[in-house]
Amino acid sequence: MFANTFRRTSSACLRRLCRSTWQQQQQHQRGIAVKSVFKGSCRSSNTIALAKAHLHIVAPLFQINSTIAAPPFTGADEGDEVPNDNSSAALEFESRHPNIELVDADEVKKGLSLSNSDKCPFLSSVSDRIKTDPNLREAIHFNTPESGKVLKDAIDKTMCNVLRSLQDQKRYREFKYFQRRVGQHPRVVHEIANGSTGEKIKREAVTWCSNDYLNMGHHPVVLQAMNTALMEQGAGAGGTRNISGSNMIHSALEAELANLCHLDAALIFSSCYNANLGVMEGLASAFEGEGVMVFSDEENHASLVQGIRNSRLPKKIFKHNDVDHLEELLANTPQDVTKVVVFESVYSMSGTLAPVDQILSLCEEYGAISLIDEVHAIGLYGKEGAGVLDMIGQLGRADLVTGTLGKAFGVSGGFVAGSASLIDVIRSTSSSFIFTTSMPPVVAAGALASVRHVRACSDERQCMAEKSAKMKERMKALHLPLMSDATHIMPLLVGEGSLCKRLSEELLERGIYIQPINYPSVPKGEELLRITAGPKHTDDQIDYLLNALVDLFGKYGLLTSQTHGVVENNNYYNREQGDVSQPNSPQQHESAHPLMVS
Repeated sequence: MFANTFRRTSSACLRRLCRSTWQQQQQHQRGIAVKSVFKGSCRSSNTIALAKAHLHIVAPLFQINSTIAAPPFTGADEGDEVPNDNSSAALEFESRHPNIELVDADEVKKGLSLSNSDKCPFLSSVSDRIKTDPNLREAIHFNTPESGKVLKDAIDKTMCNVLRSLQDQKRYREFKYFQRRVGQHPRVVHEIANGSTGEKIKREAVTWCSNDYLNMGHHPVVLQAMNTALMEQGAGAGGTRNISGSNMIHSALEAELANLCHLDAALIFSSCYNANLGVMEGLASAFEGEGVMVFSDEENHASLVQGIRNSRLPKKIFKHNDVDHLEELLANTPQDVTKVVVFESVYSMSGTLAPVDQILSLCEEYGAISLIDEVHAIGLYGKEGAGVLDMIGQLGRADLVTGTLGKAFGVSGGFVAGSASLIDVIRSTSSSFIFTTSMPPVVAAGALASVRHVRACSDERQCMAEKSAKMKERMKALHLPLMSDATHIMPLLVGEGSLCKRLSEELLERGIYIQPINYPSVPKGEELLRITAGPKHTDDQIDYLLNALVDLFGKYGLLTSQTHGVVENNNYYNREQGDVSQPNSPQQHESAHPLMVS
């Protein structure tokens, strides 16, 4: 099982590393029976050498005979493009148990010494052990009966090192388990261990970080719709949308969402993370072979970042909410290049609000496709709760809108809305849509009931808006380090991971649950407590929370009266005012946010 898993992992790694279209060799060595030509974007001989080193390590362990002949080195520096020459040799490997070759140690050393060796998960994770562990070196050099066991042990130890590193960097995440109870939101029950006996004790807490913003997850209209669908159709969907999993309730929900967004069509996904992946897949398919450039806000959610990365479309990152920088990038891109601008309306960590109207105007001026993620706005803003586009009177203006059914609508799932042709392309090409079990009818029924209720009744979102506005004013008056007051999200700056976690734990001891937000969800130095108020929070609960926050933030010297207004000098405020002397690194689109939370 391990060998099969690692063979698949190795193959996937090679696909990422060797993306260039290489011509298949006609001459086989020792009757090679299986060839593989990997297509994509391999641009440097350095990458090819890295793939070669990877095969030299992995092939003997799983009886894979591999040969790579790299295109002739042209003298290009690392990262420079290498011409795609049809005369170049092909990558090929045998998976049908040929004779075993000895590993070329020089090639392994060469691979480990390459500056981009960290691009290979295997090389980067075990390179130190390869150098220092004689047993591992022997297992790599010779295919012995113990090779698989030795290698598995090395990988297990590497995983332990990864976890230890996360703990040392204060990035290790620990779940806190709660039980929600219908009719009692925002109160939840959680378990703690008795310090002396270890016995589990149940305690009640008030949650201030739920994404079920309007408590629609407990609304009687939603529960009744789900109960009816459950009794009529059962628990599951029965398959993917293409294989017996398309349901009439799916069609009704998609029509409702398209109407909500004032767009032609909509497509539902199991989550908005998958929706964002699917949108970028669809765009990549639509513009395959054409010149395309994606423009992405540097604070975009991990799902958008990953979607752009998966699409392999070239990209440019613009500074957060910086319209001037976006225009500069658009103006410096050739007119014949198809442009796609990707941004959010409400940013979930910083609580900032995008200049939506200005960005859409730039998209129209430069002929760019606009993709706006309304995840933290849908259901909360506008006359019908259709998001920021609804609030500013611009529904139907964006080309593509993505949103969630799991936050303000309180159920689960995600969607994308757009023109009929764009949505059909995404439906027909997106792996994250095609190859996953469809949304259960019971969930779709609940989501549909929630959307219809929120559109027809504004009571919940108006109550939430009023409570949020009052809390933000009180926070500023109490010198709490509120990072932005632009939206319903109230981020309080802490600025250090360990302290952020400690504050969360001390608040929980007082019956208040606020999840700490640490790197990589936010940049280092901008760790925060993210607070949201809902329509069910009482005045007494608000008073209790604010008193506890003032007490603890004062205890650790975090009040703005103690820090001489440090929040006003924080990067978030600088970026809003156009000062980008210390922006978040655009490199987050390359390496950061692997564990970003919604």
